[in-house]
Amino acid sequence: MSHHSEEMLNASSDSFWEPGNYKRTTKRIEDGYRLCNDLIAMVQERAEIEKTYARNLKTWGKKWADAIEKGPEYGTTEAACKGVLVEAERIYDLHSTVKEDLQNDVITQIRNWQKENYHKNVMNLKERKEMEDLFKKAQKPWAKILQKVNKSRADYHNACKNEKSALNQERNATSDSSLSPDQTGNPGNLRKMQDRVNKSKEEVQKCREKYEAALQEITSYNPKYIEDMREVFDKCQEMEAKRLTFFKEAMFSIHKCINISEKPSLPQIYEEFHHTINNADHLKDLKWWSNNHGVNMAMNWPSFEDYSEEFRDITKSRIKESVPTGGITLLTQKSVLDDTSGGGPVESKGNSMRKVNGNNEMMKPLPKVNKKEEEIRPNGNGSGKERNPFEDEEWEEGSNSEGALVDRGEPGVPVRALYDYDGAEDDELTFKQGEQFEKLEDEDEQGWCKGRKNGRVGLYPANYVEVVQ
Repeated sequence: MSHHSEEMLNASSDSFWEPGNYKRTTKRIEDGYRLCNDLIAMVQERAEIEKTYARNLKTWGKKWADAIEKGPEYGTTEAACKGVLVEAERIYDLHSTVKEDLQNDVITQIRNWQKENYHKNVMNLKERKEMEDLFKKAQKPWAKILQKVNKSRADYHNACKNEKSALNQERNATSDSSLSPDQTGNPGNLRKMQDRVNKSKEEVQKCREKYEAALQEITSYNPKYIEDMREVFDKCQEMEAKRLTFFKEAMFSIHKCINISEKPSLPQIYEEFHHTINNADHLKDLKWWSNNHGVNMAMNWPSFEDYSEEFRDITKSRIKESVPTGGITLLTQKSVLDDTSGGGPVESKGNSMRKVNGNNEMMKPLPKVNKKEEEIRPNGNGSGKERNPFEDEEWEEGSNSEGALVDRGEPGVPVRALYDYDGAEDDELTFKQGEQFEKLEDEDEQGWCKGRKNGRVGLYPANYVEVVQ
């Protein structure tokens, strides 16, 4: 397009219909492309915030988990404190998921849509250039007529101005009676002024006719101009409507990712958190402390003992808090289990047998490893019982099982008995069908669980109970 044509397209008002004002609409296409980039950047920053928050939660939880584990807190109150950290760990998982969803789902969704709907060249967007070419094609004929209108209007206004100037000169020359004919100059000058006035009037009429004709031409072309421009404008509106609709969908995707209140695991997290705190019982904690560190602890009160070589070795070993240096003789070895009798089905594995109440029930756990009690005497004499340092690992675990069944006040999970069970050993619970108690530890590899019933901690068959919902 020539330089003259470029000047013709310069906007003269703020209306869309003025030449060149369509560029605001075509610029909106490029703005849509940039807004996609801005939305991606916004979501990426939010994902980084979620990542940082989750990482800080995890760091905080690890720090205080170590502090609580090594600190003086104990019992159910310690479990409640740890419940705060468990909540943080699970919230960390939620916010990590939010970060992953924002990056993998939302950002990918926006980028794919941008790639499908915008095609960027070296200089500009293909879609913007196409719309600008269509607008130029629709506006060019009307702009030429508008140029003619503007020119005829300017010519008409100049002719009117010249006519007014000529009339003023003629009026001034004829109305000044104080001047003599010699002063007014040649009488022909007056006639020239009159001729000039007549010519200016003719020029005004001629320019007026051209101006009116140009206006009539542009008025008759206006409907086609409006129709062509509206057609291109509607295409731009369709493109923008598509972008706005997609952005609304993208916002809903963001909402779905960051609205963790709709995550099904969130209510469960805080229900379990509340249950953990609610299980904190100061009476149980005080009782546990009294049993393990207070007045309810067992005590070997001093009593009179005759001197012997064997007891000298035992005394030394107790002072050093180590195993005795002398030889250890195994006197007896007896099983805790009694001979089985009665009318119930019996399970056996290896040398271990267990009597079970019920009517031919097939759901029974494997028998737990027999606990052995050894009566030992250093150097083959004496009546004191000491731990044999030469026992293998299984014997050590059996000897320490009593300590593992101490009520430490930890919270439990409510369970209900499916069958009757009579504890065959001292470390087992006895219950009737339908009774409820607490499970403290999950099932071990032999099918036994640790539980608490009426303040007593013991073992029971895992498949004899169900969790209370």
